[in-house]
Amino acid sequence: MPPDSPDPAAAALPRPAAWRARLAGFGERRLPLLPLRRLREPGPEAEVQAAVRALATALPMAGGTLLCRALGRYKMLLDAGDAALAPHLALDGFWKWWVTAFLARNIRPGETVVDGGAAYGYFTLLAADLVGPTGRVVAVEPHPRLATLLPRNLRLNGFEGRTERHQAALVGPGGAGRALFAVPPDAPAGGRVVAEEAAGEATQEVPATTLDALLPGGADLVRLDLNGGEEAAWAGMQGMLAARPGLRLLLGFDPARCRAPAAWLEALARRFPLRRLDHDGIARPCEAAALLAGGEATLYLAREAPR
Repeated sequence: MPPDSPDPAAAALPRPAAWRARLAGFGERRLPLLPLRRLREPGPEAEVQAAVRALATALPMAGGTLLCRALGRYKMLLDAGDAALAPHLALDGFWKWWVTAFLARNIRPGETVVDGGAAYGYFTLLAADLVGPTGRVVAVEPHPRLATLLPRNLRLNGFEGRTERHQAALVGPGGAGRALFAVPPDAPAGGRVVAEEAAGEATQEVPATTLDALLPGGADLVRLDLNGGEEAAWAGMQGMLAARPGLRLLLGFDPARCRAPAAWLEALARRFPLRRLDHDGIARPCEAAALLAGGEATLYLAREAPR
């Protein structure tokens, strides 16, 4: 029978029954969502990535947005004009796999997690799923467009009740209030706080706060991906660090974007063992000299060893 030919069996049924038959057949062809445990289990990461890609999809929506499925589990609305992060989520269904797998193993039910630089909420969704109904996730994103899509993504997946959303830049103690934010035109998730307007970059004022002001009670795990703003955010969370000695911190480090990279690494090393999260998702001890040699790195800072 040609592909476009009507189903004779369905055509013989009364109209409601025919539609039920067609819908039942469609349901049988749908792939099940990826179980959350697949992200936690040790094993060949290529197999899990392939399973995520098999479930990835992207559909155009109104308002210049795309609807995609991330990690084989979560519905996400993306900015259709984003040429940096959105293509990875739309076609692959994941982003920074080494961070994804690490968080899947190390976030525990009932914890409080901060996602600084949340963008569309990819890591926020994963964290909200992992902490469960007794946990709490605080997502912070300064970009106005992303900060609008972020709560919509949380609602789409039923996580609105266990999350808080804040449109703000995370800064140091002297920068709270308002900050100047530079945004690449085709990479909204690449925005960063700047001291003054830079040539060729579009800037706008956004609300700004410190982590100490935002979460006076502290958190269990904090992820900071601020495109060079991590050094300032660290200065603005000293009260949290003092109140929560067991806090675990996952942050981006790039010596080219730091004001005083060597001094900052010394401050980090006085409080925590230095560990670098490698691309296999394992956090290993590292030396400051290797980090200062250049290139972006993701640091895991905690007194306890990671899983």
